Amino acid sequence: MSISRRAYLSVATLAASSMALAKTSGAYGLGLVTAGLGLSEDDTKSMAVQASDLEVVTVTDTSVAFTWATYAPGVKTAYGLARPTVAAGQRVLMAPVGGGELKTVHEGFSESGYHHVVIEGLEPDREYQFECWSDDAKAEPTLAVTMSKTAPEHLGVFKTLPTLSGKLLATIALTNDTHIGKPNHDGIRFGNFGLSSEPGEQPFPSMQLESLLKTVKEDGIDTIVVNGDCTDSNRPEEYDEFLRVMNQFGEMGKQWFVTRGNHDIHPPGLPNINGRRGRDIRKGKTYIPDYFSGLLVPTQQHWVTQVGEVRLIGLDTAEFGYAGGRINERQMRAVRAELAQDPERPTILFAHHPITDDAVQSHLGGPSFMLERTQAAALQKILAATPGAKAVFAGHTHRNRRGVADVGATDFCERGSSLGYPGGYTRIHIHTDGSQVTYHRTRTPESLAWSVKTRWSLFGLEPELMLGQISDRNYVQHYKIAVNT
Repeated sequence: MSISRRAYLSVATLAASSMALAKTSGAYGLGLVTAGLGLSEDDTKSMAVQASDLEVVTVTDTSVAFTWATYAPGVKTAYGLARPTVAAGQRVLMAPVGGGELKTVHEGFSESGYHHVVIEGLEPDREYQFECWSDDAKAEPTLAVTMSKTAPEHLGVFKTLPTLSGKLLATIALTNDTHIGKPNHDGIRFGNFGLSSEPGEQPFPSMQLESLLKTVKEDGIDTIVVNGDCTDSNRPEEYDEFLRVMNQFGEMGKQWFVTRGNHDIHPPGLPNINGRRGRDIRKGKTYIPDYFSGLLVPTQQHWVTQVGEVRLIGLDTAEFGYAGGRINERQMRAVRAELAQDPERPTILFAHHPITDDAVQSHLGGPSFMLERTQAAALQKILAATPGAKAVFAGHTHRNRRGVADVGATDFCERGSSLGYPGGYTRIHIHTDGSQVTYHRTRTPESLAWSVKTRWSLFGLEPELMLGQISDRNYVQHYKIAVNT
């Protein structure tokens, strides 16, 4: 059987990508990567460094974080058009809009070919123009969401968030969908296709969670909520590993808190509760051990804690036999009573499943993937009647998306997972005059390298689904807290 030169180059580059992306290509260099693949000098001439995948990941009131990658173009593959990254310099130029010419504010070098640069000391609520460069290549956006006419990556302009002037009541970190025990990031494994850890490496879900917790600690945050799907398939060894990692951060119920996700109620080792299997569970024909209740939080029971002067409430929206969400009447009554005890208290709620019609209509999973609609409506009415209920954060969809309430003015937001691209956590500052919600990349070298690799997951479509607009990742919610704090 013959193989075309184009097909051969595709296979060769996929092999190069696998090595380069998994082990940070800059450590090897482009020459070494291509030398063992039988590529000719003519093949490598087209591999000049190209700066691509520009993203303005984080914007706060005083800082901005840029990411981009340097690739060797010219050879493409069938798997998401993946290409090997190459080591390159990095330079960021910035200036206030209307404040003169662009000036260099950062220079450095990335051995991995993935660039993550944070610029601090900016003025709140001000527009800045910017450019990001690697050597002689200007970084360009590549996603539909970053190439849209209003995207800062397309415009070359971003605006810092306004500063909240009220008293800071609490700061918490949030992540979700850690999926400890998951073997393949994108659920794909056809021959050599599919993204997973290399032999001998730490399994990527554990590495991602450990790296995320390290970043949160470095950022000076002492409290984190893990919002469901802690395990991938509800096996006892997955809970052991989840607890091992989380207990390095602190103590459950003091420094870290957790809600249950639909993967935490799967038949052990068989992450599938849809179709016939789900019906058998609901009819009592299939028994599922409830490890989550014994080790973390009892089933269909909410928890309450106070961080600073803010009340946090975690809901259990997972129900055996369903991929979508359920809240039984007993838990609904308990949450209503809890909120009624101190309705003015600033309160943030966490639920694994999204709640609003907006989430249903914007996701291919539809109503059966979200919180049951009657229960969702009842919960929103309770929140709308509670002045202190300011926001509900969800996971499950693995995407960054700020939604719209069906009733009232409570903020509803879905947050990206820790599992892979874009790989990070959400920081929530709660003040007396509002909240600042910002998304931050996990910064360890291992996690950034994994982010490069998972950039190509779901055949290159995952970034389009998961990253979200800059206003979904970073925003300020204005309100006034009447409680005497």
